[in-house]
Amino acid sequence: MNKTVFLLLLFFVNTVIADMSPAAIGGPDLITFSAIVPHDQDYYTKQIRNVELIYTEKNLDTARHVADVQIQLQPVYEDIFGYKLDEILRIGILSDHNQDANGFATPLPYVLQVGYIGSALVPDHFASSSWIDGLQYHETVHNFQMNAKDNAVSRSMHSVLKNGIFITPWFTNPNMLTSAFLIEGNAVMNESWHGNGGRLYNGRLKVETLMQAKAGLLTPGQLYTENLEFLYGDHNYTLGSYFQYFLAENYGLKKTNSFWKVNSRDWYWPFKTNYAYERTFGKNFETLIAEWSEQYAQEAEKVTEAQGKLLASSQFYGRVNADKDEIYFITNPSGREYPEIFVYDKKTHSTKYRTTTHQKGKVIKTQDGEYATQGSKNVNPWRQYIGLLDESTFVIDGTRSKVIEGYLTNGKVVYFDVTLSYDRPQLFIGDEFYASVNSSVLVDDNDVYYFKQKDKKRTLYKNKQPLFTFNAFYGFVVGVNDSGVYFISNTEHGAGLYRYSKSGVDRMNPADTIFDARLIDEKTALVVSVDDSQYKYMVVDLQARKQQPYEVSLFMEKQPYYESANPAKHPPSDVPVVDLEDDYYSLLDMHYSGIDLNFANDSDAGFLYDLSINFIDPLLQNSLSLFATKGTDEYSLGGATYANSQYFLTYELTAYGVMDRPDPSPPGTVVTNKRNSGIIANASIPFLQSGYYFGDIGASYFQDYTSNSRQPKGLNLTLANAKFFGVSNSTNFFMSGTAYGAEDRGDKASGGVGLYQQGLPNEFFITARAQYSSSDAANSTDDRGIKIASSQAVIVEDSDLSTIVMPGIKADPSYAKKVTKYGAQVKKVFNFSAYYFTFPISLRREALYLGYNRYEITDFASSKTGVNESTIGLELDTVWLNNIAIPINLEYIYTDDKTIADSSIFRIQAGIIF
Repeated sequence: MNKTVFLLLLFFVNTVIADMSPAAIGGPDLITFSAIVPHDQDYYTKQIRNVELIYTEKNLDTARHVADVQIQLQPVYEDIFGYKLDEILRIGILSDHNQDANGFATPLPYVLQVGYIGSALVPDHFASSSWIDGLQYHETVHNFQMNAKDNAVSRSMHSVLKNGIFITPWFTNPNMLTSAFLIEGNAVMNESWHGNGGRLYNGRLKVETLMQAKAGLLTPGQLYTENLEFLYGDHNYTLGSYFQYFLAENYGLKKTNSFWKVNSRDWYWPFKTNYAYERTFGKNFETLIAEWSEQYAQEAEKVTEAQGKLLASSQFYGRVNADKDEIYFITNPSGREYPEIFVYDKKTHSTKYRTTTHQKGKVIKTQDGEYATQGSKNVNPWRQYIGLLDESTFVIDGTRSKVIEGYLTNGKVVYFDVTLSYDRPQLFIGDEFYASVNSSVLVDDNDVYYFKQKDKKRTLYKNKQPLFTFNAFYGFVVGVNDSGVYFISNTEHGAGLYRYSKSGVDRMNPADTIFDARLIDEKTALVVSVDDSQYKYMVVDLQARKQQPYEVSLFMEKQPYYESANPAKHPPSDVPVVDLEDDYYSLLDMHYSGIDLNFANDSDAGFLYDLSINFIDPLLQNSLSLFATKGTDEYSLGGATYANSQYFLTYELTAYGVMDRPDPSPPGTVVTNKRNSGIIANASIPFLQSGYYFGDIGASYFQDYTSNSRQPKGLNLTLANAKFFGVSNSTNFFMSGTAYGAEDRGDKASGGVGLYQQGLPNEFFITARAQYSSSDAANSTDDRGIKIASSQAVIVEDSDLSTIVMPGIKADPSYAKKVTKYGAQVKKVFNFSAYYFTFPISLRREALYLGYNRYEITDFASSKTGVNESTIGLELDTVWLNNIAIPINLEYIYTDDKTIADSSIFRIQAGIIF
């Protein structure tokens, strides 16, 4: 039997946007994800204007500041975007148990914004005076972008469906499907005109854009589509911001931001970007991209690229650091495999490197002489801290909540206290507060060098003594010697290396592509440069010539709105009192968030659907979903699911009723003992979450809707180690083991499953998997024993881990006394890509794989059967409509025992396996 499963249309769009860190974060699943760690601090809430603030006692002052910003910001955004938010904006200001240099905004489950405490981890990237202000300017742009509904259909549907997803032909929120290139680019552009700086003042982003223009890579297909090319997800922020700046400079800020209102008119098919741009600017998107690309390509010809000895290259930028003897940094040459740590010896000028599992970040040599990286990681399931991470990404003892920049000669630690750095980095030396700063810190023996910001004035400090001031938001210190203090700042076409001395400021290399450096000696430095396809770590010559850093002056600085928006130019607003009077109760603060409705089609089961009515709290700890659904097993269910991730014990409860079931086979068979309703319960206690390790204990209860009798109760223990680097196609290393036991109507089952996956050079992956399940059931009457099925349940989660999956099994499901399954797979990834703007499907990469599984089945008469299964498949990483990533697998499965399984199966899997 040849069986083909086609996915006609099934996607749940969970739009989470506006990661404020240089690398994007994933979005939350509304059932299992919480925006905060379990067992967090107590939260409080207060509503001001149309904003609900959620905050802790420790960040009460920050909440008051956010209230002031929002009171002044929202009327301005209402003016420049042309509409008001149609829902309350809920803003979570998270505790210092959630330390990460991130924030996100989303229209799902409703208009929401969350800010994490972690600005001290990236003090140089955002080129801003205040992290919390920049976060508000950026994230609130996203809330406005996604909120536009300039048509009666979307507004009417929103009044009932809220911001849920209603697939084809109507969309309640059309802008959710806009490319991140426009979404993030527009937010970065808008964050940069408030007098707080912003990424448009960062010369590194400027030269990265110019190098892409010089290579002819600013094309509609590659820009608009979520791609896997150099700059990766950062291209949305970097290239996107300069395109939006081009539009604002030529058409004005209001006109540029009015695109979101215009685009939202297409409620029935919101993918007509060319048409929306034509209506907004009088020119379509492709024409404007061509004009922008041509303008930047001309400027790119003026860029001076760094020349020197190439030591290493990387697909991702990693800061360089140094001590008296060495310079060290992390690279990832392929962007898809294990990183490497490089060490350059200043005395011998030799380089050594090795493969590592360090997390990407600035390398710090500890006082024990070990290499560590600055980063953020869970130390257990309920606390996430910034600190120094060792090679296993464990947070090193004594570094929690500290961004360590170096050590004085007496051993005192120089660091930023993360818990106090919601606004800007707070510098400590030892246990004593030293200064509020606006850059990373360079430690030289017992001296510290850094920058402080006031308005657009950036001042270099040695210890507490100001040395000189210039007009900029971007600059950080990279070296000190007898000649002066070396720092990175803007050039006219990018970023470069400068030196301050008593005789003035010199430019130390003509290159515009240098945005990090460490001194080797008086005449040379190791620098980080960029071209159109990689970051380059090079040794360059130093030669001084008088030149001040280039002052980046955006056209917005001359506009009235810049002066009125500048936080230094106005007093705090008349803000309602933000206090600790109103406790935040996540269960009681659940709100109706919308209706999701998805459709699909199956060649056997026919029309499929999935409807859910959702309620959830703003911190995503408690959720309730009322659902009706039909899957490929032809069962239709209705019911409710409640999930809670607020505490150490996370759990999910589902109650369902069977509304329809498949026709019996053969026709005319009278079906008895049908289960018409049931419950499903899953609970988990994660006891290990640190470094690359994870462990939990799970318990489950499952009343099988296909059987009136089967209702296994299970207990399982899982330990896992997972490592994933860059944009790898698969986990670079994964090893897990799960032991489980189950009881079903007096019958006991036990077993386990183990999985091992290893990435090899040239993007080969090998995977080995083994599973064993055994039951003491006497026979299969009434669905007893070990279940063998073609797939796990697709409507609700079958929590019986002892189930063995055999895709081609004829009697689906079947039951046995004992089953062993083991097998292996080898996969080779290729990276042939084709990106399109108007054609609906783009290809990012592909992989070929071969698999083998062996099944050894013992029936209740102790007879044994061996089944061999071979698989060959092609995996296509596709992007539909520029923005929706759908992996497609074309798979042929051959089974050698025709009595038990279909000998040949061909299936197409798209996004989800049916």
